[in-house]
Amino acid sequence: MFTVIMKAMVLKNNKILILKRHTKQKVAPDKWEMTGGKLEIEESLEECLTREVKEETNLDIEIKRILYATDHNTEILGKVVIIVYLCEPKNDEVILSHEHSKFKWVEVEEFRRTVFSEIVDDMDKYGALSIEELIN
Repeated sequence: MFTVIMKAMVLKNNKILILKRHTKQKVAPDKWEMTGGKLEIEESLEECLTREVKEETNLDIEIKRILYATDHNTEILGKVVIIVYLCEPKNDEVILSHEHSKFKWVEVEEFRRTVFSEIVDDMDKYGALSIEELIN
């Protein structure tokens, strides 16, 4: 058995939206990450991504394309498959859910310093931090 996790690399003005997980979260408390969450059985990948981004940030998104997929074994969820999409916000006002305590828009170098290393390593492995949309 495994869990599918959808993640959005939301870009605005060459900056990536990152969220700080709330201290009370079971998985990765106080860690910075991209928005997203678990795929529900009745959802398509894109429906899940749209729902999760809206729930966590209040943003409506335009899904541009898939960036990469990877998998990890975790203590809490077991095997997870993570699928990351490139997205753009359709609106600007971020309103966080209870799952996160802070947000910020960061350039690639700050993303590398701030987000936990497993995410950065995956993004480097698949070239997600050197895409044209971040360079221009």
